[in-house]
Amino acid sequence: MKHLMTLLALVVAVTAGAQGTTIHEYPWNPDWNNDNFVGSSDLTGFLSAFGSEFGNPPEPCDYDGTSFEQWWSSAISGEIIIDSLFIEFQLLDSNEVFQPGCPEPIMEVAEVSWSGMLESLGLMNSPFGNGQGPGFWNNGNSGAHFWIFNYHGLTGEYSIISTCGILNQTGYAGDGLFGGTGNWSIAPGVGLPFPEDWYLDEDGIHIESGWSENNWQYYANYLHILPYWHYAE
Repeated sequence: MKHLMTLLALVVAVTAGAQGTTIHEYPWNPDWNNDNFVGSSDLTGFLSAFGSEFGNPPEPCDYDGTSFEQWWSSAISGEIIIDSLFIEFQLLDSNEVFQPGCPEPIMEVAEVSWSGMLESLGLMNSPFGNGQGPGFWNNGNSGAHFWIFNYHGLTGEYSIISTCGILNQTGYAGDGLFGGTGNWSIAPGVGLPFPEDWYLDEDGIHIESGWSENNWQYYANYLHILPYWHYAE
């Protein structure tokens, strides 16, 4: 105990002598209760760590994961570079709507198809949290399409954030069809391991579960997501 108190006294002395000249970053804060005084009450924080290893790097993760899990994490970490995404889909939905001059609703059946290459790429922060991921967009004649393969470090969740510009262009989004909007589709958000029906094969990316009625992907008769990528040098 005598040596411990001597050590704490030295810490206080060095800290006081350095005020106004140098900022020292300590591996832990000796002033555990943040009252600007290192006293006996601060031993509580020290004793809680007594007997544990200190200064060692975190253990490496030995989780291998599926090919899709590896692909997604490698894309976000920069180990692979996604060059483009080929997106192809057919959406089907129906809803009762009113026509001008008619008091009775009619059943409207809507079908929307689109295919195209998303080639504009940027590593960006998610607008919906602290996540980040590679994002892709297309601003062609059929409207803006935008995808982010997102990762949120605070929750460990992976998700796809996307827009479907063609729904806004056709006006179906305003009729309550396809989730009511083509503007932000945020889903799903899952941690590891991924569901079994989330996988990557020679046909592309398959995400067969997790979409809600608020997501335009929920109404897809088929949704083809084919990424093109290469390994970073």
